[in-house]
Amino acid sequence: MAENQTDAMHEKRYSLVTALCMIIGICIGSGIYFKADNVLIATGGSVALGVAMFCIASVVIVFGGLTLSVYAARSEAAGGLLSYADTYLPKPLARAFNWNFAILYLPVISAVLSWVVGVYFCMVFGLDGAFGEGNAFAVQMVFGLVFFLLCSLWNVFAPKLSGYFQNATTLVKMLPLVAVGVAGIAYGAMGEAGTVAGEAVAGPASASGVGGLAWLAAAAPIAFSFDGWSMSTGIAPELRDSRRNLPRALVVAPLVVLALYLAYFVGLSTVLGPQTVMSAGDGSLGLFFSSLFGPGAAMLPNVIALVSVMGSVNGVVLSMLRMPYALAQRGDFPFAERVARVSPRVGFPVWSAVAGAAMTLAWMAVHVVATTGGLIPNGDISEVSVAFNMVLLCALFVREPALRRGRVAGETGVAAAAAGSGSDAVAGEVDGAAAAVGSGSAAAAGSVDGAAGVDVFRGVVAPVLATVGSLFVGGSALMSPGRWEFVAVYLVLLAALFIWRRHSER
Repeated sequence: MAENQTDAMHEKRYSLVTALCMIIGICIGSGIYFKADNVLIATGGSVALGVAMFCIASVVIVFGGLTLSVYAARSEAAGGLLSYADTYLPKPLARAFNWNFAILYLPVISAVLSWVVGVYFCMVFGLDGAFGEGNAFAVQMVFGLVFFLLCSLWNVFAPKLSGYFQNATTLVKMLPLVAVGVAGIAYGAMGEAGTVAGEAVAGPASASGVGGLAWLAAAAPIAFSFDGWSMSTGIAPELRDSRRNLPRALVVAPLVVLALYLAYFVGLSTVLGPQTVMSAGDGSLGLFFSSLFGPGAAMLPNVIALVSVMGSVNGVVLSMLRMPYALAQRGDFPFAERVARVSPRVGFPVWSAVAGAAMTLAWMAVHVVATTGGLIPNGDISEVSVAFNMVLLCALFVREPALRRGRVAGETGVAAAAAGSGSDAVAGEVDGAAAAVGSGSAAAAGSVDGAAGVDVFRGVVAPVLATVGSLFVGGSALMSPGRWEFVAVYLVLLAALFIWRRHSER
């Protein structure tokens, strides 16, 4: 019976396209459409420095994905990241990592993003003031809750539909980024561009006092526009040819996200000019559409943002509902026997989904309290979760070089065998992609796994850059006011889980 249940969760429902769309779709939420002005103000109107800022902010996703691709080529066990930590990290650290990812990080992100769905839903349909003054936040939460519950239902009872929804919303959210980029190229080619890259402009930027390398600090908030990529590992057991396709997705998708962000930022700055983008603020994309298609198109950014964040919620829920099941298989979740049970009727661990939804609802309540009480100035609880998770990801990044050299004592015989045989073909392909990131002459070394330069890049440079990037971004975010109180709450929850686990083992 247990084998049949496990086989049900290993049904190959998803393709490489879904894995790519999951990473791209989660990363591209609503925020990127309204960040161009923030970047230009931080860099004093310099488009060139803005491009540099995006590249710095992408360090975690690009090199983190490259680093995790090594783990993905060796395992397709339930839980994705959880299985990597369980196999390659010391047991106490692995449990802390897994509990944070499954109980703190994913449900918090689900809760906050669902609220954002409500925000844009009310904006698009003009419902902010429809239910009385002062009730806007409550109305947003209600619509966000409804969408989250619907999203959870179709992920459980129609998981393939969830995959199709992810693919469709990813396409929709990519289109405006591509369109703005193409428009920027066209305007630049016709000589009708605004201020060219590298020319700082006066205006709002001058008041910010940007000087020297101060603009580098602003890269940290931009990095949150790249978060969510690691969630894709959660569908590893249900991904066709997982040991080949998941590493591909982890290498290719981050580069696609970076390319889309750069195309959008440069295109918008080229068409409107940096000064106009800074002056228009969050309305710059609306100004772009209205200038091309008329005043009626000014609402398009909100519609696009709504579809984008709906896709992001679907991608997060797609992974989050499976995490209690993965923990329960290891005995690291309450009522493990029930939570790890796969329903023969739907081929999904329904109690795992119930547990995941319950945790999200609990964090929604925390979000309501934190927001209405102003407990986190200029932010929300998701920022703490993202930053905390980035710091913990460093454990896997640091472990990766030892893994490649075969020095990780925790690697089981099965994983070692997989590393030595089944994933060899994958290693060659991923090394080829890694080399393309590392140098322009990568094509010559693409399929040669033993190439010294590629090995050094993947085994040393990528993990180091991913670690430094995570510590910089995560640490910068946690230094902001009001964040450490929630970190303390996280640590207390983790400590309680350790006490529970020790008691349950007696």
